[in-house]
Amino acid sequence: MKKSLSISVISFLLFLPAFPIAAQTGIRTDMPFILPQTIFVGDLGRMVVPLGQFSGAEPFLVDTPERLPGTPDLVIRRIELERRGGVTRLLIDFIPFATGILPFPDIEFFSQEEQIPAIRGLEVYVTSILNPSQMALSEPAAPLAAPGTGLLVYGTVILVLVLLFLGIGGSFLGRSRFWEIWELLRRKFLIHKMKKFIRQIKEDNSKENNIDPAPYLSLLSNEFREFLSLFTGINCRSLTAGEFLELPMENSGLGPVYLSTLFQTWDTLRFSGRGMEMVDFTQAMSEIEEFLASLEKTEKADSEKRVKE
Repeated sequence: MKKSLSISVISFLLFLPAFPIAAQTGIRTDMPFILPQTIFVGDLGRMVVPLGQFSGAEPFLVDTPERLPGTPDLVIRRIELERRGGVTRLLIDFIPFATGILPFPDIEFFSQEEQIPAIRGLEVYVTSILNPSQMALSEPAAPLAAPGTGLLVYGTVILVLVLLFLGIGGSFLGRSRFWEIWELLRRKFLIHKMKKFIRQIKEDNSKENNIDPAPYLSLLSNEFREFLSLFTGINCRSLTAGEFLELPMENSGLGPVYLSTLFQTWDTLRFSGRGMEMVDFTQAMSEIEEFLASLEKTEKADSEKRVKE
């Protein structure tokens, strides 16, 4: 009998417009996680399952449809078991075709050894861009038990300090002035998070051989759309390349024509059917890095201008 390794994952991310920084928490790499953090129907996503020091199977890569498990609502495109520095990770590329919590099929390891566990119980939360009512707040949490009293006290102290800071800042700088500075800091943080995501993708690519760049370009496109949505306050997650030309972004430091051309090029690479080369994905990352550098320079100039005023 093969042993079973039960892992349960639900990836859910709720963005609050007034506090976008809180939604941009870092990804923990010591437990299963999803890239990108928000998955829509029809998007290509990646489930990363860290297996620690597990070494029961040799690294493998399976991308043949006949050998991949799947369900009508969740199609598996690629499964890879990799080992880096003694740490093993299972990479599962998938495309969901339904909303809600979708279970993954059982993942069997490809090895002739005995007593190798299967991966069971993986789940992913899929959001629908056509049905915003699904993106609702969860039910209120249960009351804190006695052991959580310390957390409640510390949280209250931190909240009081934050409110005190906001009050003092508003008194000295004026309400409008204070919120201008807060907005500059918020945008700077978002740029930093996007640059960190680019570095993470580069690190993954540098340690993998003969990879298909198409899934990585999809991840990059989805994450960049998420960044633009948070940076501008305009929902860019489902816009076509042409619709970027209609957005009022002239005063935000972003170029609508540049963004439209960029997404049009990426869509051609992803959906033309001619295939992608690694050089195409490298070029896409370089374009994003140049865009972020230019945007960061614009934000810095704007910040210095406001300080002088």
